[in-house]
Amino acid sequence: MPAIVEMRLRPSRDLEPTTRQLHGLACAVFEGAGSLDHLGPDKQFTVWPLKHAHDGWLLRAAWLHSELPHSVLAACGQIRLGPMTCAVTDLALRPASHADIASGSPFREARLTFHSPTYFSQNGVHVVVPDPRLIVGSWRRRWNASLPEEDVLVIGDDQWLEIHQALRLANFHLRTQAQDAGHGHDQGGFTGTATLRLDKNAPTTVCRDFGALARFAEFCGTGAQTTHGFGATSVTAAYVQPPPDGN
Repeated sequence: MPAIVEMRLRPSRDLEPTTRQLHGLACAVFEGAGSLDHLGPDKQFTVWPLKHAHDGWLLRAAWLHSELPHSVLAACGQIRLGPMTCAVTDLALRPASHADIASGSPFREARLTFHSPTYFSQNGVHVVVPDPRLIVGSWRRRWNASLPEEDVLVIGDDQWLEIHQALRLANFHLRTQAQDAGHGHDQGGFTGTATLRLDKNAPTTVCRDFGALARFAEFCGTGAQTTHGFGATSVTAAYVQPPPDGN
């Protein structure tokens, strides 16, 4: 099942890791050393930028598919970060099944925090604007890709059209920030907070699907290069759709 994975890493020496090294570390955690899965087009994990901790680094990542790979537990002990070995001093897992994520409260509104630069790739063009349809559309793609085909929880085109038509950007406090893209150049994106809101007449079914996708955003991130530390997202507040007739 999907799971947030947090590891505390104690490096063998001082080093400021690069984006490519972070991506390689995440691949090692979720795919294992030498796995052919590394060549696959769609990754079933995301990773946040490494954060300084009192004794080294904090790695926060997420697995999106139904079965957590054995390589996650196998990474306990030590792991490579670029040319350096890191001791894994602590491992915490926060699992949540797709059914649990989907069965939560319907959201009328969600306040998001983008912790790392967030951008979108459309036909080879990089888009650095907080378009609510691009934001939620990226969640929907990752949500559907993490489920078996024809699963009852897949959000189909008709459902997406209803969400798409009801979505609004209510307010935002964002700034542009650049980050190493791992290809010899920096990539800009937006960081900060934004509130997405559904039209007041949106039916409960739309609020339910929006709530599921917003909760999944903490696992899948937002936009492009989420396996390289971009688009790290959390939901910091939500307005819950009240039940019919106030019951």
